[in-house]
Formats: sequence, C-alpha cells, structure tokens
Amino acid sequence: MKKVVAAIMVLLFLCSPAAAFAEAPFTLELSGKEVERGGGITLSGTTPGPVDQVVVKIVSPAGTVFYIDVLKAVDGAYTQRVAIPASQVLAPAGSYSVVAGSGGTTLTQEFTIAGEESPGPGTPTAAPTAAPTATSTAMPTPTPTPDSDSGTPSNPGTPQPVGTGSPISAASPIPAGAGEASNARIKPELSSNGSYLIGADTLAQAMQQAAGQITIELPATAEEAGIALELPLQSLNLLNTGNTGLVLTDGVRTISFPAGAMKTSGDDQTRLRIVLNASWNKEAQSLVGGSVRSDAAYGSTGVLLSLVIQTINSGNITEIHQLALPAEVSLKLTPAQISSMKPELAGIYYVDGNSAEYVPGTLTAGTVAFKATHFSAYALLVYDKNFADMSGHWAEPAVKSLAARHLVNGVDAEHYEPARGITRAEFAALLMRAADRTGSVPANVASAPFADVPSSAYYAKQAAEAAAMGIMKGYDGAFRPNDRITREEAAVALVNASKYFKLAADGQAGKAYTDAREIASWAAASVAEAGASGLMQGDGTTFQPKKQVTRAEVAVMVSRLIQTGSSL
Repeated sequence: MKKVVAAIMVLLFLCSPAAAFAEAPFTLELSGKEVERGGGITLSGTTPGPVDQVVVKIVSPAGTVFYIDVLKAVDGAYTQRVAIPASQVLAPAGSYSVVAGSGGTTLTQEFTIAGEESPGPGTPTAAPTAAPTATSTAMPTPTPTPDSDSGTPSNPGTPQPVGTGSPISAASPIPAGAGEASNARIKPELSSNGSYLIGADTLAQAMQQAAGQITIELPATAEEAGIALELPLQSLNLLNTGNTGLVLTDGVRTISFPAGAMKTSGDDQTRLRIVLNASWNKEAQSLVGGSVRSDAAYGSTGVLLSLVIQTINSGNITEIHQLALPAEVSLKLTPAQISSMKPELAGIYYVDGNSAEYVPGTLTAGTVAFKATHFSAYALLVYDKNFADMSGHWAEPAVKSLAARHLVNGVDAEHYEPARGITRAEFAALLMRAADRTGSVPANVASAPFADVPSSAYYAKQAAEAAAMGIMKGYDGAFRPNDRITREEAAVALVNASKYFKLAADGQAGKAYTDAREIASWAAASVAEAGASGLMQGDGTTFQPKKQVTRAEVAVMVSRLIQTGSSL
C-alpha cells in the first residue's frame, strides 16, 4: 500500500504546475566528439527563456576564431549545423573549443579533427559547403541586397545567407579581442594609426548582455577630430541577424541605428568604417555657407554633425549614404549655444554644399533630436524670415515660427499678406503639413472622398488625409476647397487635429461668448473646447463664428497647436 501511495505522490508531483513549468537550464550539446573534414557538427541545447539569444563561437587549435554566430532559441531550444571544410588549411587537426553564452552564462564543449591529410583532387567528399578561401577571415557572408545603396564591393566573395555556418580562417584584419565590453557597452581600442577598433569577440561578448542594442562609447575627441571607428563587417551582419541595434555615442552626440539600418555586402575581410566629425572648422563653415548661399534669413549656430559610412576591402572603399531604416540622432547643446540663438527659429538641415534641406526634429531640455534616412552632414541653423508687411504685427512671432519650420511661405519673397482670407484647401494643406510632422498621418490613404476635389489638385493628398483622420469631413460629399474657411469650421478642424499633437491641457473653462447663438450646433462643442485649450480665444467677448479666418489668424492657431516648446 505504501508503494502505491508513493507512486501516486510522485505522479502528482510530476504533473504539478511547478514541475510542468520549471525553468529549463542553459545547456550545450555536440553531435560528436570527433569530426571529419568535409562533414559537419551540430550544436544544440536549451535556454531558460523561450526566445533567448545564444552567441556561439568555435575556437581553433591555434586560438583563432573558426566560427561565430548568434542563434535564436525557439520554444526554449536552439540548434545549428556547422560545416567543416574539406581543406586541412581551413580546418587544421587538433582540439576545437565550442563556447556558448546566453544571459551572462557561458558553457564550453570540445571536439577534435583528426590529423589525416585532406582529400586530393577528384576524391569524393561531402556536399560542397562553399567554404571561403584560405585568406578569408570572417563570419558568414550575407547575400548582397540588390536594392541597397551601398554599391558593390570589389571582392564580394561567395554569397551565403547569414547563419549558414561558414567557418572563419586564421587571419583576421582586426584583432578579435580589440576593445572592452561590459553590460552591452563597448569601449573601442585606439590603434597605432589613430583609428578606434572593435573586434569580433568583443562584439559577440556584448551581444550576450544586449537587450535589443549595443552601445559603443567614443571619447568626445574622436568626433571632434573626425577619427574613424572600424569593426568587422560580419559583426554588423551578426547584429542584424540578432535584431540588435547599434548605438554610437560620445556623451554629447548619439546616433542609434536600428537592426538592419545599414545594408552592406562584402567578403570576410571587409571592414565597416564609420567616421563622425563635429568640428566647426573652415571646411564646415564653407559647407554650410555654400548650402544656404545668399539667403540672409539663415544663420549658423556652429553645430554640425558629419557622418561617413564606408566598407573597406583591400584598399577599395564603398560609401553607404542611404539607410534602409532611419537612424535616431540626438545632439546635446551647451548653455552658451542655446543662449546665442532663438530656439523657436532653429532647425536641423541636411547640407551638401549646394542646398539646405529642412529635417523635422525636436528641441527638448537642450537636446536636439531628429531622424536621418541618409547621411552626410547635418547642421543646426536658425531661419529668421522677415516679411515687410509683418514688421511689428501681432502675429509676427507665429508667422516667423511657422516659416522657420517651413510650414508657411509668403505670397512672394517680401510679403505675407496677413489680412488676406484663407481657403479651406489652403487651410487643409497647412494643417496636414503640420500633422505630418507628428508621424501620425497614414503612409497611404484612399483618394479624396469628395466630388469637388480632383486628383490633380495640389491639396488632394491633404484633403484625403484630413478626411481619413477625421479632421475635416466636408459637406454632403463636397469639400468646398475654394470657400474661405470660417472661424467655426477652423475650430472643428483644430480640435479634431489636436489629438495628434502633444497639446498640454490648459485647464480653462469654456468661454461664454455673447454671440454663442450664432455658432452652428455641429461646431458648438469644438468652439468651447478650442477656447478651453487656448487654440482660439475670440476677442474676449464674441467668437464671430461666421467670420473668415485670415492668414495672420491661421498662423497663430497652428502655432498654438504645435507649440510644445520643443518642436523644431
């Protein structure tokens, strides 16, 4: 009877939730202890988490990196087949160490390759593994991306998908241990030629602790002097495979590349070189001066960031300008830089020596932030546009602020015409340009659902977006694009758009206007909300709902909508 009870107790324990959901240990197993050339070895094991990453490295008898990859666990298990070259040069005889790391835990196993000679010509071997030549040095080579803007390397090598297990030969262009890794942060090593280096082992170590990104810490002098950072291209491929972003920072300037942002191709000897330069020297001043030319509205702040991305192989250099995914850039300004400019008129511009392209961004607590889809040079400039008919006007600050954000223009180079009315089409175009800066506007919307908006109209896209986002709905299928927009119509559109902006709550109660009875029922709630939020204030007594909105008034309205004190 006791045996029966004991058996039942064991069965109950095995079926209990604690037993069923016990955390699996981190393990590493090899398919064999002796491996023949031309064959392969399978690495496998378990991880505590269902989707943990495992960094696997195989070290040759000579102490060099033979193979390295990042494996992703599926349901708490991982496996990878590693091909062993048939050549004795690429796979020398001796003992190989397999090192696997995950979550700060490292495990080691060993296997050996016997000392017999490699097969001669014509001798049957296992299926070809597309092994690299004896001079190859790096990790699995990715398949080149045809639509990337990275160009074609001089020595592309044998294209293989990342993670296929291509081995690494003894030679390495960058010392595998260059740099120092700690908690997913890396301090690169200063080489004898003045560049900063990071080796494959150092990056692999950092990946074991990475929670989505690795941060490379550069000294401030590196960016101020334009010193290069170099790492094996295949290490970047491993970061992309492991969905791990790359962050470069010197404490003042930070560039965050999401995984897959830099699409590159190259063989095992290719280096990735990144050169950052923040010097405000004569060359930088000439670059900015040529970009803005004779436009007196522009003024420099002395803040510039130049970034060059290259792949290098045997002296052949390919520059990468376009990113597959945008990088996030932030620049910390000094108190002196902030006090020397008008922040409300400042903005980031992509400069190439011939023109300046405005890039939306933010300025918060002294830090400028923006997204870059391509790289060369970016400058922080002030755009202080003066219109002859706005000097001393009550709306001049708002017009200047919107002009600095390149949301409004004058009717010509010298005049704004503040008292002129604005059509519903013009209002929609301005409001949706502002909304687009928030990132809330859908990438693709259906054609404008209005019978009186031809697809060829300059405002057709904005009218369609406004309708899709519920900002401007029109009248019984008509948009009335050429009608002058009224104050009550503007109130409805502004309130509908406000949810897409970071509009601080004013806390004021809705104002009681003496002409409240003149406000249409469909606009009454929006007029009250616009007054409470400070978007529209009337003249203190009346709202004048049927009055046409002027170009001066609309500038103030939109400026209030986007004015968070931080947007550029």
